[in-house]
Amino acid sequence: MDFEKKIFAKWVLTGEYSVLRSGQALVYPLTHYFLHFKYYKSSSPLLIKKTGAYQESLDFSVSPVLQKALKLLNKKREQFKGTLEISAHIPFGAGVGASSSLCVGLSYLFLYEKWIKASELKSFATSLEDLFHGKSSGMDITALIKKKPILYSKGKVLKKLEPFKNKPKLFLSYSGGRASTSFGVSKVRKLFDKNWTLGENIDKQMRQSVELCLKAIPEKKEKQTLSLLKEALDLGENCFKQWELLSHDLKQHIQMLKKQGAIAAKPTGSGLGGYVISLWDSSPPPSLKEKLIALSV
Repeated sequence: MDFEKKIFAKWVLTGEYSVLRSGQALVYPLTHYFLHFKYYKSSSPLLIKKTGAYQESLDFSVSPVLQKALKLLNKKREQFKGTLEISAHIPFGAGVGASSSLCVGLSYLFLYEKWIKASELKSFATSLEDLFHGKSSGMDITALIKKKPILYSKGKVLKKLEPFKNKPKLFLSYSGGRASTSFGVSKVRKLFDKNWTLGENIDKQMRQSVELCLKAIPEKKEKQTLSLLKEALDLGENCFKQWELLSHDLKQHIQMLKKQGAIAAKPTGSGLGGYVISLWDSSPPPSLKEKLIALSV
């Protein structure tokens, strides 16, 4: 084996979509999911092997990304020889950065091949991600390369996020259904085109959500931490509602979590399906144990 790289997923506490304009977002690594790349160089034509729990998603995503990458590199597929194995352990279209992981992993491979420079890694991977996001903010790409919790805005890391003083009980769960980020971006853009004032007001609420989370990080009183995070997630959920990015399944899932005892819940990522963050003031019921992924903050 000549090259091996594991790229983890990510999750966003809050700040989605507004980060495409002047907003900020809090982004965390999600080691529960990952893509695993292995490359064996040879003189044989390129062979791509797809494995893993979510390998079917690779069937429609790998070829377009590879094609765009070779075009940007001014290379032909015949110049890329050997066997590339990609093991997919991230659900695609669920808001946890699967497409970004694919773009980053392939970019690291091209860095290994010396087809790009280390200084070009982020920009190259971001260009590839445009295939999925329309116009990528670069947030997911940056988070996956950094592999640390970050506060992101305007194409750069503002700072590394410190751990919460109080460890809030935050969980991730799958709502059912998937959606493309590009569709969500387009929907938000159309809202701005139709009613700029409303769009700005929603962005303002999302920025407030981010500010509340940042206040919660150093807070020493557990009750105050929960209060700040609840308000932040409620604001975030309301933003997705106003953007009309809450599908029926997503609404039902959020309602179920709250009925089971969650004090707040919001989508993470693109919305219209995918994953939901929930906040709890006590341990979730045992009946949800298999459905929840504990989040590290």
